[in-house]
Amino acid sequence: MRQKIDTDRGLLVIEYDGALVDAVGAALGDLKSQRFKVLKNAVNATAKQAQAALVDKAQAEYSAKKGPLKKAASEIKKATDSKPEATIGVKGTTLELREFKTSAPKSGAKAKILNSSTLKLIQSQKGSKAKAFLATFESGHSAIVQRQDGETYRRDGAKRQAKYGRHIDMTRIKKLLSISFPKMVGGSAVLGELAPDIYDTLLENVNKEIRRVMRT
Repeated sequence: MRQKIDTDRGLLVIEYDGALVDAVGAALGDLKSQRFKVLKNAVNATAKQAQAALVDKAQAEYSAKKGPLKKAASEIKKATDSKPEATIGVKGTTLELREFKTSAPKSGAKAKILNSSTLKLIQSQKGSKAKAFLATFESGHSAIVQRQDGETYRRDGAKRQAKYGRHIDMTRIKKLLSISFPKMVGGSAVLGELAPDIYDTLLENVNKEIRRVMRT
């Protein structure tokens, strides 16, 4: 079995080689004509399990919530009899900081990205070093934000003052972001641990499919 990893595109490709085809054919004996069907089903089952494992491994390494990760790893291009490979597509833009472990007391928001780290106070590296805080927008969406020194609301300034009062701070706020799921699984800490397991899982699924065919 071979695995091809394309971290730029966020892809993990699982495919088998000729040696495995021959081994399955020998195990099937008179039913060797079904060897490609056996391998196709085994590869697809392995891809589905690897997809779930990607999310679990990423959660073990990062403090991100499971929902956004599952959504980002929701695409599988299945293997066929003629094309012996399955592709797990990993998509998604940079996740908001709020999707990770955060705390937002009045003293300033804190966050940690890696599970191995601790909650750290978020402060700007320039200007007034403003602390971050939790804000809820008119849409109802909540996010960890931070004021951007030197940037002010101009277009909606009058509207904001009418709503919040003339003394409202007009400094622009910005949602804070962290890392995307493709970047998470592209790191050796995630795929490096997962790669050996994928091979073992494929062999288990191949044997399971062989037994199923032999019983029918």
